[in-house]
This record gives sequence, structure tokens and C-alpha cells, in this order.
Amino acid sequence: MRVEQLAQRLLIAQVVLTSMLALGWGIYSGYLDAIAVVYGGVVSIVLAWMHKRGVRKAEDVSLRDPKAGMLILFVSAVLRFILLIVLLGIGFGLIKLSPLPMLAGFVLA
Repeated sequence: MRVEQLAQRLLIAQVVLTSMLALGWGIYSGYLDAIAVVYGGVVSIVLAWMHKRGVRKAEDVSLRDPKAGMLILFVSAVLRFILLIVLLGIGFGLIKLSPLPMLAGFVLA
């Protein structure tokens, strides 16, 4: 199976799992917690998309220069980590989402 097909399946699985968890959490605790689940799932989906993009770019570059490909993977990982901290910080601090549903949405997706 090609990498693109696997990435597409992963995206579909993330969306389905996030939707199911948000629906369940929304029924159990209300719509605000469902929104927190969706936010956490979206953060996870964005980070997975960035990972796919970074791997694809590193793969293209590594054919010419393997060290540059490794550098791209490293920089991509650092950027994803920083983005994770920023996005979760926005969810916790700025938007004031419930921590448990948001983290559950992030981890499950």
C-alpha cells in the first residue's frame, strides 16, 4: 500500500474516532466538552498532516542529500512539538476548554 493511501486512511480514522468520542462525550457531559474533544482531535490531525508533509519533503530531498533529509525530519519534529505546546496552551488558557476531554480527543485521534 502506498504512503498516500495509508495517510488518507489515518486521516479518515482520526476523523471518525474524534467524531465518535465527541458524540459520546457530548451526550454524557454536554456540548462544551464535545467541543473540547473536537479541538483535541483537530490538533492531532494537524500534527499528523505536518508529519506527513515533513516526511514527504525529507524523502524528496534525501535522494540528493541524505544529511539534508535528516535535518528536515529533525526540524519538522521540533516545529510539531512547538505547535503542540502552542495549540494546547491556546485550548487550555485562551479558550478555557475542559482539559480531560481535550486531551482524550488528542490522544485518541
